[in-house]
Amino acid sequence: MKIRLAIVGLGRFAAAHARIWPQVRDVEVVAICDRSPEALAAFMPLFPDAKPYTDWKRMIDEERLDAIDVLTPEHAHEEPVRYSLEAGLHVFVEKPLAADPSEAERLVRTAAERGRMLMTGHVLRFDPRYAETKERIARGDAGAVRSIYAKRNNGKRFFPIYNRISPVFILGIHDIDMMHWLLEDDVTEVTAIRSASGHETEDLIWAMLKFSRGAVGILENNWLLPDGAAAFADVRTEITGDAGSLIVRDPERGMEFIGGAATERLALLGGYQVHGKTGGPLADELAHFADCVRDGRPSAILRPADAWRAVRVAAAVRESALLGRAVKLEPKEITPG
Repeated sequence: MKIRLAIVGLGRFAAAHARIWPQVRDVEVVAICDRSPEALAAFMPLFPDAKPYTDWKRMIDEERLDAIDVLTPEHAHEEPVRYSLEAGLHVFVEKPLAADPSEAERLVRTAAERGRMLMTGHVLRFDPRYAETKERIARGDAGAVRSIYAKRNNGKRFFPIYNRISPVFILGIHDIDMMHWLLEDDVTEVTAIRSASGHETEDLIWAMLKFSRGAVGILENNWLLPDGAAAFADVRTEITGDAGSLIVRDPERGMEFIGGAATERLALLGGYQVHGKTGGPLADELAHFADCVRDGRPSAILRPADAWRAVRVAAAVRESALLGRAVKLEPKEITPG
């Protein structure tokens, strides 16, 4: 089966997807869409046989599609995802699933009611370091997990792009989902604080997450990494249990380039190219989506309700930071109906 795929939203992250889709088995990108003619012109050489569109509704209505890759800004996920599901398409959407928990819940329900696959790009589930961490936690190597500290800070040069939404939805959402996945537990209360540095949207947010079985999660997110940093991101995960600890660092010290003005540290485990082929967690994630679509089987790794859970916690973090008090989360499950 050849999967006829369309891409909507040709921004910064679409470039990473565009390098991968041509190498994924049984996938043919037949249409691409962006409101900007300049963005379309930049991506057309990558997909010379794809039809360009500036209107995603028209693209979905006119093209014969099996699946769609939604890469629009976070606040603009809900409408194209819902429309695609209702049109009978399988959907991959970059994280977060939506910018609002109620929107995310509607999308999960729509996917279930339409019998379509809906996967959100929580790529840490495909990172070998976190997969190994999950296995070790599951077999009890660390004992009962007491805390997970997750730092994910990015370069300040990206803040003008992403100041449209709180960093907890861009950076922290990775680690909220990672904590849910590793602990197999739900957050019951969040306490957060923000720093806006003169901006309407904060460029720094910290949060403490309380899980139902007693573990504590700490999130540190900001867009303050200096331009001279060795990598565009500074990531560290520390998991402390009664019997041991696990630590993940990114970038790992795999290879460094020392130039005349700066040192560059390459995070090769997060993505790489070897002999013209792109590998890493994102490549594995997109290939997994294609495998599930081709085989007609739901993913056991990227479950729609898990993406909603992450959005729900991220929204509570922002609410707590704005209100200056703890926010409680009552137990809730999504059931189609």
